[in-house]
Amino acid sequence: MQSAPKHRIRRYWPDDRKAVLAAFRSNVPAHFPASEEAWLRAALDEPDGPFFVVVEGKEVVAFGGYELSAFYDLGTLVFGLVRADRHGSGIGRALLHYRLLHMAGRKLRPRWVTVDTHPHTAGFFLRCGFEEIARWPGGYRSGRDRVDLRFELSDAALARINAA
Repeated sequence: MQSAPKHRIRRYWPDDRKAVLAAFRSNVPAHFPASEEAWLRAALDEPDGPFFVVVEGKEVVAFGGYELSAFYDLGTLVFGLVRADRHGSGIGRALLHYRLLHMAGRKLRPRWVTVDTHPHTAGFFLRCGFEEIARWPGGYRSGRDRVDLRFELSDAALARINAA
């Protein structure tokens, strides 16, 4: 019996850039329009918050980060993506939980965490405890529909994540 590959999550390093872009491209056009690559490149050059990668062996298989707003008591998830050949492996959930726990450990712990996504991936966040707060037909510049979701980063929610 072969065991599933082990993964670890660590901070993004500039040397990861090529693998992150390849993981992004593996999700075009099903999950991201190609036009969002320019935004990803700009975010990698000048991040507004921490980014993380999931590594299996020596391969980067997922990427994501977050931003914090002191004014709005809010954290925002950015670029949660898993290489297309690793979808359904639990890596996305592990990266999401890691980012939520990381935010919770910050001095500036947000009360709410938001994410915007496409309708076909909104179910993932709903299954992970987020609630839908808005739906925007054609809400992205690309013309794709947008779904806004939020998660209350409460002690009870953190206990559920830690128990998972």
